Amino acid sequence: MSVQQNWEEQKRKRHSFFHSLYDYAMGILWLGLGLFFLFNKKLNIDWMKSDPLIDTLFGGVGIAYGLFRLYRGYQRKYLKK
Repeated sequence: MSVQQNWEEQKRKRHSFFHSLYDYAMGILWLGLGLFFLFNKKLNIDWMKSDPLIDTLFGGVGIAYGLFRLYRGYQRKYLKK
C-alpha cells in the first residue's frame, strides 16, 4: 500500500468515525427532546407554557427522528473496520 493510499484510508476512517459520533449524539439529543416534550406536564415542569397538542406532536416527531438517527448510525456501521 502506498503512502497516498494509506493517507486516504486513514482520512476515510477518521471521517466515518466522526460521522458516526454525530449520528449517535444527534439521535440521543432528539430522543431526549421528544421524551421531554411528551412528559413535561407529568413531571410538573411549570416554566413551559404550551399547548398539550403541540407538545404531543413535537414529542412524537422528536422521538421518531431520534430513533431514525440512531438507526441510521447503526445501519451504516461507521465504526466497522
